[in-house]
Amino acid sequence: MQCPHCGFDQEKSDMCQACGLVFAKYAQRQERLQQGEAVAAPTARGGRGKTWLLIGVAMIVGLAAGGMLRGQKASAPAVSESALPGEQGMTPLAGESVDPAPLPELAKESVPPFVERAAAQPNSSPIERARNATVYIRTPWGSGSGFFVDGLGRIVTNRHVVEYDEKKLGKLRSKIDKLEAVLKAEKKILVRMKRELSQVNDSDLLPRYTQILQGRQARYDQYQDLKDKLQGQLRSIDYYSPLSDLQVVMADGTEFDIEEVVLSDNFDLALLSLQGRTPESAAAIRPNFQALNQGTKVYTVGCPSGLRHTVTAGIISGYRRFGDGLLIQTDAPINPGNSGGPLIDSRGRVIGVNSMIIEGTEGLGFAIAAQDVWQEFNLEGGD
Repeated sequence: MQCPHCGFDQEKSDMCQACGLVFAKYAQRQERLQQGEAVAAPTARGGRGKTWLLIGVAMIVGLAAGGMLRGQKASAPAVSESALPGEQGMTPLAGESVDPAPLPELAKESVPPFVERAAAQPNSSPIERARNATVYIRTPWGSGSGFFVDGLGRIVTNRHVVEYDEKKLGKLRSKIDKLEAVLKAEKKILVRMKRELSQVNDSDLLPRYTQILQGRQARYDQYQDLKDKLQGQLRSIDYYSPLSDLQVVMADGTEFDIEEVVLSDNFDLALLSLQGRTPESAAAIRPNFQALNQGTKVYTVGCPSGLRHTVTAGIISGYRRFGDGLLIQTDAPINPGNSGGPLIDSRGRVIGVNSMIIEGTEGLGFAIAAQDVWQEFNLEGGD
């Protein structure tokens, strides 16, 4: 049989031996895609140009970050009995979002090119050593962070960094369908406007009408470009395989592919193994399982909004139970792109994995306790 993703020929199997594509999962996605194409898009009514412009703007909204942290038993230090606010959403960080910006503006690159060439700093302090052990993880839909946890070059990150949420995939398809309906209606308006423009004989009005039509055409082209971009992202996700589509970037810019991905069934965690030799600069970050007092200074390391290997500081705000697991609450900035990065103490030891924020709040982030992480993957070490 031949892999639909990379074309590799092999004996019948559940997964491609070359790129790691799971055939059953790919078939399910293709079936859903075909079902979506079979449903006719809503018929858009004709109307005046201003009405359709407002409809076009309203149709495009951002994708919601997905995934929820699931708990597992852990022996915890002193933990507050107060529960997390149930009325507010727990939002895993998703890295650089691929969601379209609100129209009419086009999505823009938010990270200057020089960030892509950030060099590793000398290991002159525990914080810098932890920084250089943190990696940038690039996926077809965005990015996240991770860090080395042992001498074998294995990396811990969040599960939602390396696995695209199926609910978000459905929303992405829905947005493309809505955008197609808007484009269809706009095209009819453009045809009508061109026809009416050809009948204008007033030399004073003709330039003004021509300018209006050109502006409308430019807006249509923006919508079309956005639809093409989203469709390209959808194709990338449908054919996604972690063994061929994930890249790990070191602090010095060196890139590595992934050889193996282990997903946790109990936590928002994943364990990655690099393809090829373990880089010499991949020094593991030691964990600290001891409870730190409230008010103790801590640091987050990661790649917020693509700004690679950024270090920010805050304090321990408390410890919270979530299911059977333990979360560390901190006001250290945890921004999109920090997902999977380490929360470390002043000695550069990891105390947790940055994982989530609470919607509608500032200075309220959470990390999965290091003890739960090491127990989940049977990792060695710990203070």
